Amino acid sequence: MDRRLPLGVLVSCCYLANPIQGSRAGPLGERVAVSREAPPPPARPAARDTAPEPRHGYFRANGLRFHYVEWGAESATPLLLLHHINSHARTWDHFARSMSRDHRVIALDMRGHGDSDWAGDGKYTAEDYAADVAALVDHLRLPPAIVLGGSTGGRVALVFAAQHPERVTAVIMEDVGAVRPASIAQGWAERLARGDPEFDTVEEWARQLQGQNRRTPFEGFLHDARHGTRPLPNGKLGLKRDPAVQRDLVPLELWHYVERLRAPLLVLIGSESSIVGKDQQDRFRQILPTVELVTIQDAGHIIVHDQPEAFERAVRQFLAQHGL
Repeated sequence: MDRRLPLGVLVSCCYLANPIQGSRAGPLGERVAVSREAPPPPARPAARDTAPEPRHGYFRANGLRFHYVEWGAESATPLLLLHHINSHARTWDHFARSMSRDHRVIALDMRGHGDSDWAGDGKYTAEDYAADVAALVDHLRLPPAIVLGGSTGGRVALVFAAQHPERVTAVIMEDVGAVRPASIAQGWAERLARGDPEFDTVEEWARQLQGQNRRTPFEGFLHDARHGTRPLPNGKLGLKRDPAVQRDLVPLELWHYVERLRAPLLVLIGSESSIVGKDQQDRFRQILPTVELVTIQDAGHIIVHDQPEAFERAVRQFLAQHGL
């Protein structure tokens, strides 16, 4: 189970009006044998995605009903996508459609998120989420898969891969380490105490999700707001997310899972994020000398949105190195 630390102070993390996206961090990912820095991407216009809609699926496991979406040929190598906290499977749409040229891409609405069931208090640990991933793999009868997760989804990918090494060919963690410090956990506790905001329109929710982030085009936040909100009894829009999710965002360390990892690991780090500091990078290298730590320039915590081309390029290069 989670190895949890005592609660501390300050800062919050992740998807709801993400404050960390605009924070600055010191130099990350020094150039060593297993660490590299992705080149800065060119400026890009906002593009309208005209690719087909994904296929939708549902299954029941662990007392809950789950929703997932998928793209690509069922015979291709599976790539599982696990979203950030407060997010949903459709946040991966642009990346998933592009990767589906070569992979069977499957994005899960994790418990308590999107169109999957809510689990209630005390049932949102990394191990709980990982058990649902195992159930998805069983449901689809998948061969060994690549598992990619953003933020909390990255920790879930790590736990699943450590618990089921025979089911995983590679692990990719987006801007997340093995430690959730007390400062970030305290930020979530304060947010929970304030309660979730409610808005009248999708556009208002998109502005809330955007916060101070000017790297991701506004259309990206509109897309997430369309798929990530639901009508409330009072006529307003709220998140498609169980508020109890935040109660399990407590301090933790998962290095014991890193020690059990057998699949190759890529950790992507946003240059403007302070989530994966030098201390965690050094610990990754100490435990897994073959780990790849790649810094994406001009990216905050949610790299796949801030710099989608650089994100995909780094993922494809890593997978190509391992014949995936």
